[in-house]
Amino acid sequence: MLAPYHVEKGFKAEDSTVFVMAAEPPHSVTNHVANDPQGILDSICSAMSTFAHNNAVSSGHCAVVLGPEHATTISKHGWKRHDIKNYLWMNAGNTFGQVSFQHRYGKVYNRSLPVWYGRELDSRIPVVPSAENIHLFVIGGEAGRFSAFIPGWGHMSSPVLREIEGKAQGNGPRCVDGTCYL
Repeated sequence: MLAPYHVEKGFKAEDSTVFVMAAEPPHSVTNHVANDPQGILDSICSAMSTFAHNNAVSSGHCAVVLGPEHATTISKHGWKRHDIKNYLWMNAGNTFGQVSFQHRYGKVYNRSLPVWYGRELDSRIPVVPSAENIHLFVIGGEAGRFSAFIPGWGHMSSPVLREIEGKAQGNGPRCVDGTCYL
């Protein structure tokens, strides 16, 4: 099974932490048949690849919640957190044509997306700028093979991870791609 999120971000297993992110409601992902990581993650990529959520048009951060059954299947194949996040980042996305509605309403540049994203209609637009912008959790109980995609609020906000009680972690914040984990 994957290590807890807060442990991979530098906290001790016994630390109580809270993760906060401005977000849309969860998008349910159901896959009751896949017995390999790719099948499960392709279902999550499908939920991530609609162009009707904030990340599609504003980039930023998102969260993916693996239900325990999905996490167990993925872990049995030796996949680690970075493998999962990179697979999702590489395979979830849209084209600029999709997020600009093929320029049906006039030529669109979309200043909310990173400048390095292509603006040609067939350019791939990832859901978030990097795999590190996908925050991956294992949450839930035995309820079936369900997971969730939680789109963030775009580039306008950054998530935080904080210890609930006790002293601050280490010698200050650890920053990755402009997001600091306190």
